[in-house]
This record gives sequence, C-alpha cells and structure tokens, in this order.
Amino acid sequence: MYNRRRGQGGTLIPLIQVLSLVLVFALPVVWGSKVFTSTPPRYARVTVHPGDTVWGIVSRRASRGDDVGEAVYRVSQINHLSSDARLEPGSVLLLPSP
Repeated sequence: MYNRRRGQGGTLIPLIQVLSLVLVFALPVVWGSKVFTSTPPRYARVTVHPGDTVWGIVSRRASRGDDVGEAVYRVSQINHLSSDARLEPGSVLLLPSP
C-alpha cells in the first residue's frame, strides 16, 4: 500500500476533538447568558395600609390577563419578603412598573 507521510502538522483529528469539546461546554453558557441593558428597572413605591397583603396590592395593580401569582413572587423577591412575612402599615413596597 501507499505509505504517505504528512508534513510536520500531522492530522487534524486532535484539533477537531478539542474544538468540539469547547463547543459542547461553551454553547450552554452562551445560551444561558442574560443581556443586560443600560436602562435600570423602574419601580413604583406603594405605602402599605392596615390590612393590606402583597396579593391584594399586586392584584389591584395587575392588568387583565396578568399572572398575579408570578407578580406576587417577583414583588416578594424585590422586597426581600419571606412567604410568612407580615406587612407593617406605613412600610413602603417596591413594585415593578410596566
């Protein structure tokens, strides 16, 4: 058979293997990355009145078709409220503005 010698470069198989491994590990990182904009989020400030709940405040401000449960979760995260936290009258909650 033919005994063909390549130059000093050898084969490209190791290079292809390394590049494929880089792609396998880099693509999920790129897909999962978030794009940050220069516009900071805007919040409405709402003063808590006696008897108010996070659910009640959010549902009063929600538009038709909004997921109130998701909005309550976001407001709880923004204001660092635990699930059993009680709202104190006079305190201020931050709600995301549309």
